[in-house]
Amino acid sequence: MKPKKRKLLDLLMLFLLLSGIGILAYPFVSDALNNYLDQQIISHYQQQAVKENEAIMAKIQKDMTKKNQQLAKKGGNPGVDPFTKKKEPVKTDKTYFEKHTIGVLTIPEINVHLPIFDETNTVLLEKGASLLEGTSYPTGGESTHAVISSHRGLPQAKLFTDLPKLTLGDSFYIEINGQTLAYQVDQIKTVEPTDTKDLRIEKGKDFVTLLTCTPYMINSHRLLVRGHRVPYHAKKVQKEVQKVSENKRFFLYGLIAISILIFLFLIYLFRQTFKIRNRR
Repeated sequence: MKPKKRKLLDLLMLFLLLSGIGILAYPFVSDALNNYLDQQIISHYQQQAVKENEAIMAKIQKDMTKKNQQLAKKGGNPGVDPFTKKKEPVKTDKTYFEKHTIGVLTIPEINVHLPIFDETNTVLLEKGASLLEGTSYPTGGESTHAVISSHRGLPQAKLFTDLPKLTLGDSFYIEINGQTLAYQVDQIKTVEPTDTKDLRIEKGKDFVTLLTCTPYMINSHRLLVRGHRVPYHAKKVQKEVQKVSENKRFFLYGLIAISILIFLFLIYLFRQTFKIRNRR
C-alpha cells in the first residue's frame, strides 16, 4: 500500500476509534457534567440560605406553610402529569435554575443529590427534581403531601433512574428553609398517569411522594414512592448526605482522570503505529 493511502487509512481508523469511544462515553460524561451543574446549584442555594437572616427564612417558611394550609382545605389538587407536557422554549442559564431552587433532595440508598425546583416544566425536569403543581411545598407539617418528580432513563442524566431500587424502610431527606426533614418509604406503587388519588393530602399526615416514569424507556405508567415523616437524627443524616455529595465529586474526578489516560494512550498508540509504518 502506498504511504499516502496508508496514512489516510490510519487517520480514518483513529477517527473511527475516537468516535466509538465518544459514543460509549457520552452517557457517563454528560451525567457527570449534569451532576456538576446540580452540585453548583445546590451549593449556591446552601450559601444563600446561610446568608439569609433568620427573619427572612422564617417569612419564607411562613408563606409556604400558609399556602399548604390553603391547599389542605381543598384536599390537594395534583396538576397535569408532568411527563406529558410539551416542551416549551425557555431561555435558561445557571441563574434560571438557581432562582427556581427551593430545596435539596438526598436519597442515600441510590446516590441521589438533586436541587428541588418550585415548579414543573420540561426544562427543570431534565435538570433536577421538580415540585408538582397543586401539591404541598415540602416544608413538612400535618396535612401536607408534596410530590417531587424527575425523569429516569435520560441519556444525559441519571436523576431518578434508580428510584425503583428503593425498598420499604429506606430513607430520603429534604433540606429547605434552613432545616432538614427526614422521610421513610412506606408505600411503593405503579399507577396509570391519570391516577392521582395516591397524591392527595390525607388529614393529619405528613407525606412526600417521589414520582417518575416506568417501565424503563417505555414510560407508560408512573412509579410512586411515598415516604412519611420520621424523626431527624442530625449526625446520621449529615454523614449520609455528605457521603452522597462526596461520591458525586469523586465520580467526576475519576472520569476526568480516566479521560486523560485514554487520551494519552491514544496519542501513544498513534505515534507507535506511525513509527512502525515509517520503518517499513
